[in-house]
Amino acid sequence: MTASAVGHLARAGLLVYLGGEVEFPHVHPDQVAVLARRRDLPALLDRHVPLGPDQAARRLGIRRVDFDAAVRLGFISPVGTVEIDYKRQGGVTVVPLFSAVDVALLPVARPLVDRQAVATARTGRRSPLAALTPVVPGEDRVLLAEVGRIAGVGRTAATGAARAASRQRSRTTTRPTACWSALPVDPAGTRTGSRAV
Repeated sequence: MTASAVGHLARAGLLVYLGGEVEFPHVHPDQVAVLARRRDLPALLDRHVPLGPDQAARRLGIRRVDFDAAVRLGFISPVGTVEIDYKRQGGVTVVPLFSAVDVALLPVARPLVDRQAVATARTGRRSPLAALTPVVPGEDRVLLAEVGRIAGVGRTAATGAARAASRQRSRTTTRPTACWSALPVDPAGTRTGSRAV
């Protein structure tokens, strides 16, 4: 396991740093031994260690150009960056890093994209994703039928879950507002007094 992987596992809460040395952190040897014995260690590393754009494209089985188009469309966004110094080729390059979980869920989260066309696009051809419109932040919508398909439940179960979540949100957002507005206002315009909820 590399020092970089240890750092990612520590940020994920699976290891604890001992001391405050940033460049050469120490971890408890017993924790490392327990973690090394886990059968799912490759899956843990896969889940918590971010991927570069080339690695993500290879994992999805598509060209790097197609993955870059998915990033431009807003289908996936980087979780961090790393600076790589190519001393002979022009200096420092900033490379975006993507969550392995986000990369794995990309085909599931975007079922309307023709994966076959993207995967079989030949070198030198325009990306099939280039014809799509970018996602507007905060306005990306998924149909309940697609949520049900992704979760492996029927549309009725997805609709019931959405209604229950909506009721829960409305209960938590309106209750404090109602109590706040019920407090008396003094002449200076500030709310005074207290009222039991």
